[in-house]
Amino acid sequence: MEAIIQTIYDSPICEVRNFLCQCQQCNISGKEHQERFSIAFIRQGNFLFKVFRNDLDAYHGLFLVCKPGYEHRVGHVHDMPDQCTIFSFPPENIGLLEEQGSELAWFLKNPDLHAVLIKATPEMEYLHHYIFTLLQKPHYPQLWVEQLMMNLFSLILTGGHGKVIPELTVKQKRNYLPIISSIKTFINDNLSGDISLPQLAGMGHMSPFHFNRTFKQMTGITPYNYLLQVRLKQAHLQLRHTSQPITGIAFDTGFNSLEHFSAAYKQRYGLSPSQMRRC
Repeated sequence: MEAIIQTIYDSPICEVRNFLCQCQQCNISGKEHQERFSIAFIRQGNFLFKVFRNDLDAYHGLFLVCKPGYEHRVGHVHDMPDQCTIFSFPPENIGLLEEQGSELAWFLKNPDLHAVLIKATPEMEYLHHYIFTLLQKPHYPQLWVEQLMMNLFSLILTGGHGKVIPELTVKQKRNYLPIISSIKTFINDNLSGDISLPQLAGMGHMSPFHFNRTFKQMTGITPYNYLLQVRLKQAHLQLRHTSQPITGIAFDTGFNSLEHFSAAYKQRYGLSPSQMRRC
C-alpha cells in the first residue's frame, strides 16, 4: 500500500503516526506484519482489514484495535483515500493495556482473534480530535497530551465493547461519511458557539430533516446529543484539570445557563459539577 506515514509523537507511552493513503487504485495490499499493539482511528475513508479469515469493514467513526504478531492485508472499498491516526505501543506497555481492558478480555485473551473494530463515542472522537489538533502545533504541553491519551485509551478499552456499529451501504459511506466527518470536526472546533441544526444541515447541503435523519442513521445519535456529549466532555476536563469557576466553564463550553449545565452534567457523570470538583 502506498502511503505517507508521519510520526507526529513518540514517547515511552506510545508512538503516534499520521497515515495518509496515496494509492491510485482500489486493490488489495500484500501481506503486512503487525509488529506492535495498535489502536487506529479512521478519520476518513473506508477499507477492508483482512486478518485470519476475517474481513473487518473499517470506516470513519471506528477504532481498529490490533494485537501484534500477525499478518494482515488491506483493501480499499472505493477510491476515497484513507486517513488514520495510529497509536502504537511498545511491548512493555501491552500488559498494562490488557489490565485496563477487562471488558475486551474476550478479544485480548483470545489468540484466534487478531483485530477488532470499536465504535467511537462522541467523547472518544472529541479526545482524538483534541489530541490530534495539539500534535499539529509546534509546541504543546507533553504531560497534558499524555493525560488526554490515557483518558482516550481507557475509554476505548473499557467502554467500547457492546456499541452497535451501524450497517452502512457503500453509497452511504462514500457520499455521506465525508460530510458527517467534516461536520463533527466543525462541532469539535466550535463547541462553545451557538450551533443550530439548519447551520449544520447547510454545511452538508441538506434540509434540516434530511440531515438530522442521516446523522442519526450513520452515527446512532442525534446532532444535538453529539454536541451535548462533546460539550460535557470538555467541561469535565476543565473541572478536573483547571481551577476555573464552574459558571465560567458552563458558558465556555456553550451552555446558556448554569442550571442546564449542572443538570446535564449530573445526568452524564452521576455527580454535580461542584461534587465532581471536590473528588
